[in-house]
Amino acid sequence: MKKLRKAVVMDARQMRRTVMRIAHEIVERNGGTEGIILVGIRNRGVPLAERIAKAIESFEGNSVPVGALDITLYRDDIQMISPNPLVGKTEINEDISERVVVLVDDVLFTGRTVRAALDELTDFGRPKSIQLAVLVDRGHREYPIRADFVGKNVPTSSTETVVVLLNETDGEEQIVLCDVVEGEEEKPKKKTKKKASKKTVAAKKKPKTKPKPKTKPKPKTKTKPKTKTKTKTKTKTKPKTRIKAKSKSGISRKRKSGK
Repeated sequence: MKKLRKAVVMDARQMRRTVMRIAHEIVERNGGTEGIILVGIRNRGVPLAERIAKAIESFEGNSVPVGALDITLYRDDIQMISPNPLVGKTEINEDISERVVVLVDDVLFTGRTVRAALDELTDFGRPKSIQLAVLVDRGHREYPIRADFVGKNVPTSSTETVVVLLNETDGEEQIVLCDVVEGEEEKPKKKTKKKASKKTVAAKKKPKTKPKPKTKPKPKTKTKPKTKTKTKTKTKTKPKTRIKAKSKSGISRKRKSGK
């Protein structure tokens, strides 16, 4: 099945605050740290139990022992998983008899994982009480199991899942709500270096020639505009008036008429 991320339920800062709150609730409920042992369910329950122990030590000053539990051989679906399942280490170095055991896991779903953890714990002794702390409760219970300390309740549908990502196991820190679809989960592809062609190799081998410095173009000398020579305008001469010469005969006629 393939998981497609669609929403962030908690970021790194919210997860730190939630772990600190759960640590305070554990100490308050049990009246201190005496007789408490934290047991994380592999895989992500172990680093969460270690974080809770560090948080308790930071404000109480007392260290709380931490153990790890692998429930692979106690699962009710072990035959359906694989003919050769991978079994992790169970490390509980403290005697749990008459102690308060706080089981720590990342997500509470059907309750089958917690049921297997309870069966395995009985092989180590008879504790005074067993409490359950989870970072996320997503519902859909199939066993009558509930958590005593819950970081956040996240209602989900049957086609959704909640994935807790931790720096210790996944290299990132957040809680994501995902859609579950059919198909195999894609693994990140490794980046392969492309082989360089012969032309590019030959080009790399050639020594780089320094580019010639650009010469600044010489400024163009401005030529003085040619002075326009004024053309001489022809002066119009007045037409010569012709003086009509009076004939002698005319004068004589006037004189004769004047008599």
